[in-house]
Amino acid sequence: MRKTALLVLCGILAFAQLIAQTRNLSGKVTDENGAALEGATVSVRGSSLAATTKADGTFTLTVPADAKTLVVSFVGKELQEITIGNKTTFSISLKAAGTDPLDEVVVVGYTVRKKRDEAGAISTVRASQLENLPSASLDKALQGKAAGVLVQSNNGIPGGNINVRIRGEGSILAGNQPLYIVDGVQLNVRNDAAFTQSNPLAFLNPDDIESIDILKDAASAAIYGSNAANGVVIVTTKKGKAGKTKFTANVYFGQVTPIKQLDMVNAQDLYRLRTEAVGNFNNLPYNNLAVKRSVLGEYRVAGASTMNDAQADSAAAALKTYDWQDYAFENGQIKSYEVSASGGTDKNTFRVSFSHQDQGTFVTKADFKRTAMKVDLMNKATNKLTFSTSINLSTFEQNNPFATDGSFLGSPAFAAPAILPINPVYNADGTYYGMPGQTPASLAGVLNQNIIAVNDYNSGFTRTNQLVGNFRLDYKLASWLTWSGFGGLDYRLVQGKRVTDARTADGFARKGLVQVSNSTNTNLNAFTTLNGAKSFGDHNFDGVVGYEYRQENQTGTSASGDGFPTYQFTSLDNAAQAVTVGEFFTGFRRNGVFGSVNYNYDRRYLLGATLRYDGSSRFGNNNQYGTFWALKAAWNADQEEFLKNASWISQLRIRAGYGTTGNDQVGNFDGRGLYGGGGVYNGGAGIAYTQLANPDLKWETNATLNLGVDFGFFRNRINGSVEVYDKQTRDLLLSMPLQSASGFTSIIANVGKLQNRGVELTLNGDLIKGKAVGDFNWNVGFIFGFNKQEVKELYGGLKALPSVDPNLITRVGSPVSSLFTQNYAGLNAATGRPMWYDTLGNLTYQVAARDRVISGSTRLPLYQGGLRNTLSYKGFTLDVFFQYEYGRYAQDGQANFLMENITRIGVLQDYFDARWTTPGQITYFPRQNSNGTEAKGSGAQSGDRTWFKADYIRLKNITLSYDLDREFLNKMKLSAARFYMTATNMWTYSDWYSYDVEFVGTSTGIIPQSKNFTVGLQVSF
Repeated sequence: MRKTALLVLCGILAFAQLIAQTRNLSGKVTDENGAALEGATVSVRGSSLAATTKADGTFTLTVPADAKTLVVSFVGKELQEITIGNKTTFSISLKAAGTDPLDEVVVVGYTVRKKRDEAGAISTVRASQLENLPSASLDKALQGKAAGVLVQSNNGIPGGNINVRIRGEGSILAGNQPLYIVDGVQLNVRNDAAFTQSNPLAFLNPDDIESIDILKDAASAAIYGSNAANGVVIVTTKKGKAGKTKFTANVYFGQVTPIKQLDMVNAQDLYRLRTEAVGNFNNLPYNNLAVKRSVLGEYRVAGASTMNDAQADSAAAALKTYDWQDYAFENGQIKSYEVSASGGTDKNTFRVSFSHQDQGTFVTKADFKRTAMKVDLMNKATNKLTFSTSINLSTFEQNNPFATDGSFLGSPAFAAPAILPINPVYNADGTYYGMPGQTPASLAGVLNQNIIAVNDYNSGFTRTNQLVGNFRLDYKLASWLTWSGFGGLDYRLVQGKRVTDARTADGFARKGLVQVSNSTNTNLNAFTTLNGAKSFGDHNFDGVVGYEYRQENQTGTSASGDGFPTYQFTSLDNAAQAVTVGEFFTGFRRNGVFGSVNYNYDRRYLLGATLRYDGSSRFGNNNQYGTFWALKAAWNADQEEFLKNASWISQLRIRAGYGTTGNDQVGNFDGRGLYGGGGVYNGGAGIAYTQLANPDLKWETNATLNLGVDFGFFRNRINGSVEVYDKQTRDLLLSMPLQSASGFTSIIANVGKLQNRGVELTLNGDLIKGKAVGDFNWNVGFIFGFNKQEVKELYGGLKALPSVDPNLITRVGSPVSSLFTQNYAGLNAATGRPMWYDTLGNLTYQVAARDRVISGSTRLPLYQGGLRNTLSYKGFTLDVFFQYEYGRYAQDGQANFLMENITRIGVLQDYFDARWTTPGQITYFPRQNSNGTEAKGSGAQSGDRTWFKADYIRLKNITLSYDLDREFLNKMKLSAARFYMTATNMWTYSDWYSYDVEFVGTSTGIIPQSKNFTVGLQVSF
């Protein structure tokens, strides 16, 4: 009994002691308007203790007696830290996120940190800027929203390639795309589709994104080492929050229309132009009877060779005009359905989402359909161990267009405006006109295929099945130290098929053609880290060390066959003969160790250092590993005593950073000697040495200096940042020519230097800020980026690289692929002949290579950015976003065909109206000539006459939304409901003369971008 009593007494004393060592805290969490916040997290800093607020915003939490700080967080609200002191009851109000930009949380270097504690150049795009945009991929949604981040569309194919450049292009031969990381998984963003353009980033529904952090300088990106030469785009998706289950449903519908149709001449005007061209070539007037007969014969007018003048004029007047653009272009549809559920407890949280998007184009056979499911789970197994996983399953299918680009006769995108408008689309009986095996068997003119029939009869698809997932373990070794283990998978299967119908010109002679292609890509990414954070008074340290491994394998097969018994048979096993068969394998490996340490004193003075040692299988045996490092510093001047009393200064921070990153985006085996088979030698199977080894091939290295200032005035009513950077690329990866006597013509080597310098400005302001809920508010955000590129050095003292295109040059002292051609001088008003300036500034009719001059950049604009206006009043919100580019030259190959002075195809109305016809006429379009080139002169398409400035300002998105009032929502038992209307690409200010100014390349035969208009409803409960 004594022992029992003693044990009970000891237990009571121990329990009393425990009680004495803990405290019960309680309180309520609201938003800035006093509304209760359900599901807010209240935790003790430095521990795993946490509670979640109830429906009325209240919470209770038992904490140790020595607990010092509460951390309160909620989605869309600013994280708030509160000193506990002797208090036990708390009334906490959370402000909307973004009030103080430096208090935003950013993902950087395998960890999450406050922006105030980071000294690198980081831009963040939040979910509110991405919601409900009819965009197939996340990279497109970034356009104009981050300073120094250039996003350009290759074309208007939904789910097609996007060109993303962060602070210019740091390479000539190697890749320039940034590293994309989605929930820790490093993605492969290569286009593996065989018959269309496929964007691997299209697997993710943009509405599933919580935030996108863009690491732009080496100070912030060096910890990713070899992957980060072109910047890093870190995507964090939405996760579950503790609290009752929340459901969200979102649906929108819309229409896709052309941005514009080209204004083409009618049949009579085209006839006039063609007679002028034939007449001028033969030194005859355009109304000469022989000229009329010749042109009417070209147009297949019966009896043209025997007509008199009156008959010829009557026949010309009777020509009918058929606008092929009206038949080839039609309105497309957009449909999107999304539903998600999220919630959980203190121990387990989840979020599940399902989405389906169907997006068409105005040029058919290029539609995009995506179905995706995303699952996120988190489990706190113990106070120390946490499991989490994220899985995104998606399948998206694209109809194959006839071609993604190029001047193909059967391509509707290319040929629609160029087919002679005298050609009908249908016969009188409703069948297609001008088809093989019929009479006539083709259309009149150079573009002689009935593209409407081609588009109807041909078929094909590209299907991408993609899995992007991860599994993560976090174990707290101590209150200040956590171990993490991570495994990620990006798996992609791309299947494609193209059927060239036997009824079309391309398939008629071979009785149909079927092509199939399959490609599998397995991308594995794993890392393990130790993350620590420790404070000693005002001295604060945090850091991470780790090891990372990545491997990627790609395999593929392809086959084709022709000779089908009937066009209804489209399976390859029905082909009479096999045409081609192919198989390939490729892959690469990377691994690296890394470490980063950060120090700040009293949150005023910040220092940081990063070191990474990386290896890549793509390089030669002598240089497979490289070292990358960075140093950074920041001064939070607004925390100094002498500025704390300056009420008009809300924040003022000065940053500096310098570091190096690497680029290995070349061929997987460019550093190795290779043998190839598939040949025949002496009647047998042969093998040959196909590539010379370069064991010294090594990393292309970017060294970046960044200086930045973050500012905020008048309680952050005005805030932003200014960045200045200098990015130097050394050891450029280039193809260097060799003496042909060596048996090889070139080898990949490290030679040359390249520089990008620029200035960036991010500016936000509340021009009008209401004092109460429902008051009028007007917020403006402005993004500006300037980048100047210059080639500093090439191999062997060379001043310029050889170029396939005589109009482009990569020369020391100028940007990569600068416009290099003769300057057009206009017309001789007396004769209508085109003229150019020679190297001495004199007028000449014949261009010469020596007369070429550099005019500017063709790949990168000097200036780019965006302007956003958000106006709200009593539940209504109007969001207007403009995007712009300035300082780039481009050539639209599509329209160049339509400006030929030969008049063998359709012609732009502007050309007809402005052409030279009469001596003394002052104009800029040359006279017609069916030879294209005047005697003792050069072709009218030569020089910079067909190169134009691709400057524009575009109303990229405009959204009008209405949020239902709280009283009505409560009656309907809803937490939120929003109606919205969104329009995309509705207006463009530009002098561009063709379909669309926003493209990369020559624009020949691409499917242009479209106007999109959608209406939708989003409901949460």
